[in-house]
Amino acid sequence: MENRYVTIATLKKQDANLLKKQLDTENINYNFSDAEAVRAGEESGIRIKINEKDRKKAIHILEEFSKTYGLTELDDDIFPKEIDRILVPVDFSENSKNACQYAIGLAEKLQSEIMLMHSYYFPVINSIDYGEGLSYVVNLNDTITEISEKAKENLIDLYENLKKQIEDENIQNVKLNFTLANGNPANEIIEIYNSYHPDLIIMGTKGKTAEKSDHFGSVSANTINETKVPVLAIPEVSKYQGIKRINILFTTNFDEADYKAIKKLMTLVYSFDVKLNFIHIGKIDSESTKKIEDLKDFFNNLYPGYEIECNIIECEKTLESLQNFINDKRIDIIAMTTHRRNFISRIFYPSMTKKMLFQTDTPLLVFHA
Repeated sequence: MENRYVTIATLKKQDANLLKKQLDTENINYNFSDAEAVRAGEESGIRIKINEKDRKKAIHILEEFSKTYGLTELDDDIFPKEIDRILVPVDFSENSKNACQYAIGLAEKLQSEIMLMHSYYFPVINSIDYGEGLSYVVNLNDTITEISEKAKENLIDLYENLKKQIEDENIQNVKLNFTLANGNPANEIIEIYNSYHPDLIIMGTKGKTAEKSDHFGSVSANTINETKVPVLAIPEVSKYQGIKRINILFTTNFDEADYKAIKKLMTLVYSFDVKLNFIHIGKIDSESTKKIEDLKDFFNNLYPGYEIECNIIECEKTLESLQNFINDKRIDIIAMTTHRRNFISRIFYPSMTKKMLFQTDTPLLVFHA
């Protein structure tokens, strides 16, 4: 793993030579190679691979270098931004505390900051004057103050407990902060997202409310729909047990959004011991076989040294077959993009929610097209 290289960009030859001088100055270990176009519409160029231990530093160099020289990648994709900020919405349930453990485990590897956020809102009270006069107003103010103070107390307690855990376990390079908001949680998460600009959101999904809800947790679904960064949704039964080897299932339809999502996925997991399982659900024919081979070439060219497996699942019972694959391969994370709306909706809504999210221990990592 120490000698694995990851691609951070594919540049024109003249731009790559300029970057090479900067990397030499900073003593960054790199590997430049010719990049022949794999997919239609791509140009040939120079692929810049960096030893994974230097990736974070190299990406920051690349970002600054790009501002100076106006570099752009040949495949028109953005440079893969590091995961510097992780937003974790919490409601103090065991499920959201479990999501905090996932966040700490990832942040330790990625050297990221964690922002805990909690949103509370006051009950709707019909302020009709029944002759109580001032006593009614005083009681209402006391109730509002009590709710606010309790929310603040719970958030500080959670922050202090996690901070102590980080210190006791000697976890390095993890910053921990918190923020408290007053309003509807679904709306306030988006407000914090817009102001804090996280690179990843981690949140628990409320499995215990599955029988009362017809969708994949209204707050989680709204967060996925309204944000543009990856969202890692942790089902209630998925208990954090540390991060060792990660077995990832990535569902693909072979379109452009999937290729971009793979780059974002590798930005998140490049420093871990991972196995990637790419699957396509559809007919096993010459076209699909060719596309999955192209996907394999694409990945191996950009990320040599990582273990991958590619499969096509051909059947009518999509989710049943997918669940069997997850069980057989001991999948730790399901990754997919939101552009596949028909497929996503079959997972997020009624019966599929219960089968795939509320009755499985497999977290779901959602990328945006």
